[in-house]
Amino acid sequence: MSYTEVLERKSEILKKTVETWILKENRDGLNRQEAHIYRNMLKELHQNEQELGTARDEEAGRQPDITAVESRN
Repeated sequence: MSYTEVLERKSEILKKTVETWILKENRDGLNRQEAHIYRNMLKELHQNEQELGTARDEEAGRQPDITAVESRN
C-alpha cells in the first residue's frame, strides 16, 4: 500500500468519525471533553487532506503550488 493510499484510507476513516461526532452534536450536544476531541479530529482531518494533496502532487511529478499551499493555511 502506497503512502497516498494510506492517507486516502485515513481520510475516509476521519470523515466517518467526524460525521459521527456531528450527528452526536446535533442530537445530544457535546460536553467540553467531547467538543475538544471533535475539534482535534477536525484539525487532524484538515492536516491529512493537506498531506494527501501534497502526496498526490509529488506522485504526479509536480511541485506543489506554493500559493495554493499558503492559501490553505
